[in-house]
Amino acid sequence: LYIKRLSDPTLVSAKSYSSGIQIKWNTVKGASGYYVYRKTSGTSWVRIGTVGATTSFTDKTAKKGTTYTYTVRAYSGGTTSYFSTKGISCKDLY
Repeated sequence: LYIKRLSDPTLVSAKSYSSGIQIKWNTVKGASGYYVYRKTSGTSWVRIGTVGATTSFTDKTAKKGTTYTYTVRAYSGGTTSYFSTKGISCKDLY
């Protein structure tokens, strides 16, 4: 049995702005969109957004002084990628 899977997105950056924390990742060939997840220390991953073919997302619900870890999963129809369990972290400074 052969299971098709998309490549895993590579997280590029996470930066704190007054509008929220913006994360960026590299394009995954064949992906129609991306699921964005976040967690804080000691918690599990929660999906906070879904975007189309763009490669950035701004978390407008981040709270000042809290450090969040983000990860992204590519999807196309019912096919998804895995995601980095390490993620990329950023502290909300605003």
